[in-house]
Amino acid sequence: MHASRKKATVLIADDNPVMRRLMSGIVSRLGYLAVTVSDGESVIRHVAESSCDILLLDLSMPGKGGIEVLEYLMDNDYHFPVIMISGSGDIEQAVHCIKLGAYEYLVKPIDNTRLEIMLKNALSESDLKQRVRLLTTAIEQSPVSIAITDTSGTIEYVNPSFSRNTGYVRDEVIGENVNILKSGEHPDSFYKELWETITGGDVWQGEFHNRKKNGDLYWEQAVISPVRNNARVISYFLALKEDITEAKHDREALAESVQRFRDLADLLPQPVFETDSLGRVTYSNQAGFDIFGYTPEDLQQGFDALRIFAPEERRSVREKIVTRLEGGKPAATELTARKKDGTQFPVLVYSAPILRKGEISGLRGIILDITQQKAVERSLRYNQEKYRNLFQSIPDAIIVADAKTGSIVEWNKTALSFFGYSGDELSAMNVTDLYPDDLREEAPGYFRNFVTMKSASLQTSIITRSGFLIDVDISTALFETTRTKRILLIFRDISEQKMSEQLISENIRLKNDFISNVSHELRSPLFSILGFSSTLLRDRDELDSKTIDEFLGIIHEESTRLASLIEDVLTISRIDSGKTVFKKEPLDPARIIESACKSLKLRADEKHVGLTLNLYENSMIVHADADALKQVVINLVQNAIKFTPWGGQVYVSLVREHDLMLLTVRDTGVGIPKKDLEKIFEKFYRVERAGEETEGTGLGLSIVREIVNAHGGSVEARCSVGAGATFRVRIPLFKERA
Repeated sequence: MHASRKKATVLIADDNPVMRRLMSGIVSRLGYLAVTVSDGESVIRHVAESSCDILLLDLSMPGKGGIEVLEYLMDNDYHFPVIMISGSGDIEQAVHCIKLGAYEYLVKPIDNTRLEIMLKNALSESDLKQRVRLLTTAIEQSPVSIAITDTSGTIEYVNPSFSRNTGYVRDEVIGENVNILKSGEHPDSFYKELWETITGGDVWQGEFHNRKKNGDLYWEQAVISPVRNNARVISYFLALKEDITEAKHDREALAESVQRFRDLADLLPQPVFETDSLGRVTYSNQAGFDIFGYTPEDLQQGFDALRIFAPEERRSVREKIVTRLEGGKPAATELTARKKDGTQFPVLVYSAPILRKGEISGLRGIILDITQQKAVERSLRYNQEKYRNLFQSIPDAIIVADAKTGSIVEWNKTALSFFGYSGDELSAMNVTDLYPDDLREEAPGYFRNFVTMKSASLQTSIITRSGFLIDVDISTALFETTRTKRILLIFRDISEQKMSEQLISENIRLKNDFISNVSHELRSPLFSILGFSSTLLRDRDELDSKTIDEFLGIIHEESTRLASLIEDVLTISRIDSGKTVFKKEPLDPARIIESACKSLKLRADEKHVGLTLNLYENSMIVHADADALKQVVINLVQNAIKFTPWGGQVYVSLVREHDLMLLTVRDTGVGIPKKDLEKIFEKFYRVERAGEETEGTGLGLSIVREIVNAHGGSVEARCSVGAGATFRVRIPLFKERA
């Protein structure tokens, strides 16, 4: 089992002991370690001496106040989130705190749910920022030269190692093309092949012979990779480069040596040889000459035995020769031999000292070709590497576990990012540790079934290192190695699939609610019309003219309401089916808005709601459908009047915003809960309010959005519970073609 994560420490600073105890209790119940202090000086001492993950800081404290403490923390580069707490909802004060660096601003009394969400989000963002800082530091301190360019080769970032290698400081190369490093030593075809590789999405590896700022030439080993954005389009190139000038010179020296010994490359399978005490070949059988390609004349000129071995192994061979000449025991040594033509192949060399008159005068040995054996080994390694690459490149998280114990023994890169654990952490875990607590007891049974069935599939939930639950489909396969049985588990994230299923269910529910609501909304005016019209038909001779007029007014009002409801349903149906044709023409939006507001004035007066119209700009022209634009205004203003209490205010304004018409409808009504704000423009969605019957079809704002979108505009809502709602509609102004 893996060790549990350390609790995050929440420091609570408040001069009120009651508030300290209250918030400490809340924080502790949320699973955090609560530490309390009563003044600003104590905050500063605590963060200097102890760790702190989040600070809940009261704005008003004796001595150093919350603002002063916040400024101190920001000036001294403390990176933990600071959540300001105040007894007042002063917006300017809140904005000031946020600008100073506070993470968030809370107003007493504290909402437990909001505090819980805020603490989780703050910790997540803090962890992410810490990782970014670590990554940035690693790049800046890397001994490898790193450069990032755009797709045309313009340099956008270099690290200090780049400056050390090239002599250019960062400011000298940012904005310059990588061509400034060209030495002229490479042909155009070299760069053409490079650019074709990286612009084609592949990684290029090779060596550059570049020129430093001072004119010196140097060699670099480079790996250049394309970097794709979220749309999978290449947006940058990342170059990792290492100065290999000295190594290059060494290799060139070795190559020259190899060239001198090229005659030696044609030897090998089973030659028999002898050397003198200096390691010079004094004898070779015919097989030696045939295989390595040398002649007896070569030996007569003094032939160093090291020449028949790979240059990189000659130091080792010489040491072994010395050991043998000093009387070391005979042994088989695996080496790489080299023919006169440059061909290299693996060999086993058996050698022993030559004794003459009791003294070692040289070595005698035989060379066996093990090319076939090595080919088998290479093939095995290739297959293993191919499996490894395939294993690591699969986008699903894969874990291999011991089939008997469930201990995790292997994983791919995706598993690390998927579960959030490091390799060391996973290696100490069991498969059952990946299940959440409520499934932990059932997990061993799942695992036994996987082993018994040899291959299986299961949809369940797993928990990541950070505590997030993920819906997954687990596919398994049982296999055997030479020593034990293993089980392979493939974890596929099906969260989006689950979410889609939930959305489908929600849409079905909304449509069912819509049908039910429309039926109700249709019945209400119909029953009123039927009731009052029946009364008029039955008792018209007994009713006075005032009552008749009243009944007729009600019938007219309910008929109008019914017609409006039917029109909303037909409108959204036409929009959904694509049959709506907007008759757009240049028109004055001010006149449309004024006309719409006049038609709603009576309704506002009935509720004693003030309807204020401010047309600050009356010279604008938009290309729009007049009826559709009027419907947008009516729907928004009608909603504002509907949800504004008796004696409230509705403000309608029209201004120019750059090349847009900006219509604002603001009310002093009940506002909209934050959880509903993103959904209010969805079809059939209605805000549910405790203790109130939910009215309407949920189509009005959806119609507004569809009409505005069809005119190339946008609509947004900003509001909060109890503070009214503000809707803003932006539509492009009409531009006459030249």
